[in-house]
Amino acid sequence: MNDTNAPQRAVILADGDFPSHPIPCAALADAQILVCCDDAVRHLLNDDHHPDKKTRIQVVGDLDSMPPQLRNNLPYPVHHESEQDFNDLTKAMRWLLANTYEPLHITILGATGLREDHTLGNISLLMDYYDMLLQQRPDSSVIMVSDYGTFTPARGERTFSAFPRQQVSIFSLSPDIPVTLHGLLYPLHQQRITRWWQATLNSALADTFTVKGGDLIVYQTHKAKDTEIISDNITSR
Repeated sequence: MNDTNAPQRAVILADGDFPSHPIPCAALADAQILVCCDDAVRHLLNDDHHPDKKTRIQVVGDLDSMPPQLRNNLPYPVHHESEQDFNDLTKAMRWLLANTYEPLHITILGATGLREDHTLGNISLLMDYYDMLLQQRPDSSVIMVSDYGTFTPARGERTFSAFPRQQVSIFSLSPDIPVTLHGLLYPLHQQRITRWWQATLNSALADTFTVKGGDLIVYQTHKAKDTEIISDNITSR
């Protein structure tokens, strides 16, 4: 029986590395609504793991990277946003929130890889999207998934599902707010994280761990590390 109260499964597909790992591919195949950022739709059309035929597919962006021939022959609606104050990923998020009404579980795919500046910018945007959802759709959630792991925005105290030796990194966007970590190989207690590297390369000890701090981005790998961690990460010890 379908849960009528369950969030709608939405995917935003950016124009970075197209997913190939089973976890992001499953999210793509299972999407009820899919918003492609500009030329990302070209990779979708060429991929064998196409979403279900019932998936609602839209294309959003400034269209600066999409060949006119492709644009004029797409089988999906195209929404042209020419302004340059925000990137195509944010335009896709805005379109999604403006054109749906139910709670959403949003998975962002293809947002990493290729150009490193795009990757860093897209990851940091997760906190902006967290706030957008908090204000406009508080029952919704957003994550970013690559072929290697999942990025999740968090604020305050939160417990995450994990598995032993899962690799975990914490990035703090609020350097003035202390961070506390429980359930990881290198715990922290009320320590300020002033550089992105300082709470990285950690490892889950069991099936959950807890983080507490300001604006945080939590990264978890899809698979466990085969050997015991040896780290020079002084802050994480």
